Amino acid sequence: MNGLFLQARGFDFFGPQHLSTLIILIVLSVWLPVFARDRLRPQNQIWIARGLAIIVSLGILSAAIFRLLTNQFDWRVDLPLDLCNLLALLLPVLFWKPRPRLVELLYFMILGGTGQGIITPNSPEGFPHILFFSYWIVHCGLVLHIIYVVVVWRIYPRFVGVLRSLLAMNVYAVVMLVPNYFMGSNYFYVMAKPDTPSLLDIMGPWPWYILTAQPVALLIFFLLWLPFIRRNSATDIHVAGDTFPSINIDNAKV
Repeated sequence: MNGLFLQARGFDFFGPQHLSTLIILIVLSVWLPVFARDRLRPQNQIWIARGLAIIVSLGILSAAIFRLLTNQFDWRVDLPLDLCNLLALLLPVLFWKPRPRLVELLYFMILGGTGQGIITPNSPEGFPHILFFSYWIVHCGLVLHIIYVVVVWRIYPRFVGVLRSLLAMNVYAVVMLVPNYFMGSNYFYVMAKPDTPSLLDIMGPWPWYILTAQPVALLIFFLLWLPFIRRNSATDIHVAGDTFPSINIDNAKV
């Protein structure tokens, strides 16, 4: 039990615990959406999406509760103001009745942003610490959830979503300058680079890495859009309305 609350060992980048987590995420991201889309009824598809959203939200809440109970909570670090943590906290609200335009926006932001936290994680503890599980439930859960929604309801993000998502991330970065300035924090890494290795390390010192990150983010979002290029050329129906094209959640018997 001590391992759940006291660090058993450090986290090794691309060590066994990191690679095992990546393999589990890849398997679930391929199997679960396809299985749900092809084998389950619409009502069950919806409840899986909602269940995933709740689990992700509980992941971020569990970390905050643990730090509060152990007197480790630091409002300069542990508030859910990083984009991943904020999205995780709000996921049940945002996706209880998802809308294609919101799915399109968060598809790029989650896979482009949270994906970096999976490849180059800022995991505070190693397995089997409770904060280890919290970190990976949040980050892997966000990625799994957005892939699930896109695949199950065939939401095809458009190229305009690339630009909208890049704009949204920049707006969020500007907004975060205010609390960071007054609290002496570094939410969304707009005041300094993370302590752990990341893609930002090759983009120059502060504040220049914020500018050089723009074309990199645009390239990542563009690559995320490429799987849908043929779908977009055929039809735009999947992001034209306010509900999923294949099911109206408002009228579903759930």
